[in-house]
Amino acid sequence: MKARKDILDKIQNYSHNVDNREEYSQIVIKIQIIESALEILKEDERKIVSWHLIEKIKWSEIEKMYEEQVGTEFRYSERTFKRIQKNALKKMGAFLSEGEFKEYINEI
Repeated sequence: MKARKDILDKIQNYSHNVDNREEYSQIVIKIQIIESALEILKEDERKIVSWHLIEKIKWSEIEKMYEEQVGTEFRYSERTFKRIQKNALKKMGAFLSEGEFKEYINEI
């Protein structure tokens, strides 16, 4: 609910801005939507999605980074990381598709 409220607040703030910064306002709204969608994820899901899709880190490096952060006790395979990412993206997709801000995400 907090993520949804944050998005709607941003949309309201920037949609009333009708000067020559309209394109900027639209970009800010889209960034806020993506950031809020990431916030609904569990910490490990958010890390994996951010590392792989935003920072473009390879799976083998993600395995090492994750192991350094949580220890060898929670060692995951590449397949497990991919499954975690897939499930996280499904959560984000469901969150984004049910919101009042669908019109803003068509171009993301």
